[in-house]
Amino acid sequence: MPTVTQAVEALVRATVDLPDAEMDRPWVWREYDEEGLRFALLMAQHELRDLAVRLAAMRPAPPSQAQRILGQYHHAYRDLSGALAGVRDEDLDRVPKEGEWPLREVIAHMLGAEYGFLGVVQYGLAPDRPRDPEKADERWASWREEHGYRAPKSLEGGMADVRNAMFEIHRRVLRELGDLSDDALEREATFWDGDKPIRFRMHRFEAHMIQHTIQVDKTLEWLGRGPTEARRLVRVLYRDLAAVEMLSADGFGQRERDEVAQTMNERAAEIART
Repeated sequence: MPTVTQAVEALVRATVDLPDAEMDRPWVWREYDEEGLRFALLMAQHELRDLAVRLAAMRPAPPSQAQRILGQYHHAYRDLSGALAGVRDEDLDRVPKEGEWPLREVIAHMLGAEYGFLGVVQYGLAPDRPRDPEKADERWASWREEHGYRAPKSLEGGMADVRNAMFEIHRRVLRELGDLSDDALEREATFWDGDKPIRFRMHRFEAHMIQHTIQVDKTLEWLGRGPTEARRLVRVLYRDLAAVEMLSADGFGQRERDEVAQTMNERAAEIART
């Protein structure tokens, strides 16, 4: 049985490269027979939204403040996933216009920030961080290297490699910071902008990602690779997948998640066959 995430990915693969004219291809769901193939994606969005509501109602305890912040960050990550859906390997290194970064450079910058932000938070909490501010500053670079909070020196490969690199650090952020207490959010963490509470540092993950997702959008427009109708709909799916993924982390609602995953997976297979 596929997961909901795997089913969404299958549906994305089946539709993301379809031209706008294909959205008018006949596709019927019960009484709905006039919307065309776009309704397959709109129904998937409907199913994800409803699943998120049902899972939230089952949740045994409300999320902590840290989990809520990470949920907002995960939504931004999934929006980036949608923005990059359909990007080809050859798009990564094309210069969009004079003075502007290629996509690979934009994403490499985002990757470096993810590692840096996580390192700053963890260094602020680290028991081996020197108490003296000057000694702490001196120790930061070596501590960061020792604990793996520096991004790879280069971002190589095609889009699959790029997406995997972003996924790995994103998953690490969720894993390492998900259990932070409310008190921990008020502790100070030092970066180039001085001392700021960890809650501020955690919100920076989302804010920085949104900033550069907009840069990705602009870059794709400059490259003549702006969104088609299918890609716009796929992006909505990724956004609504985010809440389901965060609510699924604790394992409840398995039957409900399996039902939605099976429905979407079968839909993806049907579209791929036609």
